[in-house]
Amino acid sequence: MIVAIPIDALKRVYHYNPCSATMFALYELTGERNDIKYRHLESKLNPWKKCEGEMVRNQQVKESKCDREKSNDPHHISEHYALLEVIGKCDYLIAGQYCLNTFYAMRNVGIKIHKIPPFMKTINEAMNHFIIGAEIADNLQHIHFVS
Repeated sequence: MIVAIPIDALKRVYHYNPCSATMFALYELTGERNDIKYRHLESKLNPWKKCEGEMVRNQQVKESKCDREKSNDPHHISEHYALLEVIGKCDYLIAGQYCLNTFYAMRNVGIKIHKIPPFMKTINEAMNHFIIGAEIADNLQHIHFVS
């Protein structure tokens, strides 16, 4: 299973709309409930960050507060699919908040979104929350980071 986590330039968990994140850290989970291992595969730059596009510059997008007109605009809806360039092979996207267009774009390609609380700041905290919250591991004793 592959999990994507939106992160900022300092490699902290990014809690705003994933479409406006600087990059995504991709992790692979292996094992069974009594012995889950996860390892960092790679970090990829958000395609919108590469070109300083609207999705990373617009404060409404960042805060997942697109107005009704923008939310129904086919061009804006399609902009959410650009993330698939970097997370398209993932099974899950871990996110603090996201808009409905992000949710629908991920759902339409089979990527599930796991919501995490805003106090999760590190990737390890987010991964542990995901693994326990999604009931992949029995408890924290069975989760191991592999470098």
